[in-house]
Amino acid sequence: MSETKCPIPSGMSLSALDPTFRDQPNEYIDQLRSFEPVYRDREFDRVVLTRAEDIDMVLNHRALAKDPRKSRPGSYARMIDTIDENYRPSMLFADDPDHKRLRSLVAKAFNLQSADAMRPRILEVANRLLDGIPDPRHFDVVEVYSNPLPTIVIAAALGIDECDQQDFKRWSDSQGHVFNPRRTKEESANMASGREALQQYFAEIIKKRRKDRGTDLISNLISAEEDGQKLTEAEIISLCYLLLIAGNLTTTDLIGNGVLALLKNPDELAKLRAQPELTRNAIEEILRYDSPVTTASRIATRPMNIGGVDIEEGQPITLLLFGANHDPSAHPHPGKFDIARPDAYHSSFGGGSHFCIGAPLARAEAQIAIPLLFARFPKLRLTQGEFPARKSLVSLNGIRTLWVDTD
Repeated sequence: MSETKCPIPSGMSLSALDPTFRDQPNEYIDQLRSFEPVYRDREFDRVVLTRAEDIDMVLNHRALAKDPRKSRPGSYARMIDTIDENYRPSMLFADDPDHKRLRSLVAKAFNLQSADAMRPRILEVANRLLDGIPDPRHFDVVEVYSNPLPTIVIAAALGIDECDQQDFKRWSDSQGHVFNPRRTKEESANMASGREALQQYFAEIIKKRRKDRGTDLISNLISAEEDGQKLTEAEIISLCYLLLIAGNLTTTDLIGNGVLALLKNPDELAKLRAQPELTRNAIEEILRYDSPVTTASRIATRPMNIGGVDIEEGQPITLLLFGANHDPSAHPHPGKFDIARPDAYHSSFGGGSHFCIGAPLARAEAQIAIPLLFARFPKLRLTQGEFPARKSLVSLNGIRTLWVDTD
């Protein structure tokens, strides 16, 4: 008897706005990979990929574009933002030569060395947050720890005054629906208000730093220069905004997802306690197993063929990173959480020239924050009867609440 093919999910069903994708993404992704690994999603005029081989090829394909202005009218790439004559892509959506110029300048101020230099500050922030938990016997890990920690760290890196960090956090959180093409009017208004406040705040800091440089990231961005070129004020503001979103939402989800994975796999948690040298590998396995970012995108600049399927010029290509990370052809037993997995390779930071520039800082925060939490609370466990609730955000995957007990 032949296997029955269920209707292929499409559109927003391939995001955390859909309850099944949010809680059991592999139910849809495995179906796509089995029946249509290169899937034409006509609802959004895009092609969706789920195989690791295809996704790796596209991530490293230098002829593909990121700039949504290169997509055809009505496509998914044009649904996320307003694409008009005033649109200027951030580094995230820029193509060469602009992308290469911006990234080269940012890399002078934001790199592995700067992330390593932040480690003492990360440890200090993490300890302070754990010290300040109102009731250390019963708390929500997301609310008191994984949510505030990345924002405080990136705020410190940018040189934000501590007295302004509460406002900074509120403005930052308002940007959670940035990739949602179907956000409500209220969500859009909240986003616009928060973004305007952030831009005004950054503009004021830049003005101050031009007169009096410090050791913070904004000062370093102002000073960065290559081949006689410097960043404009608009570019610095755009980069600060991008680093804030990347440094806040995704790292919060990385920490929350990691704590949950370890609590649900006590043998792996015991292994980590007994072998702390596995910490770095454990973070890579968390990134693979429960990817904080579920999708990446590219745009075909000319007709091409992927896996026997013709792709048209201007057509967006959505890469389901979660699918690549759970492809059994690339990761044996992909559903098993194994912090000692020999090949901890994953696609969660993207790839190619657009590999996540914030990856070193995200890794440093998770490598410090997760073991510290379990060291502080040796009996940490999930609260009985409380089920971790996942967020409903497009392209992002994380825990909204994670209640635990400690005694």
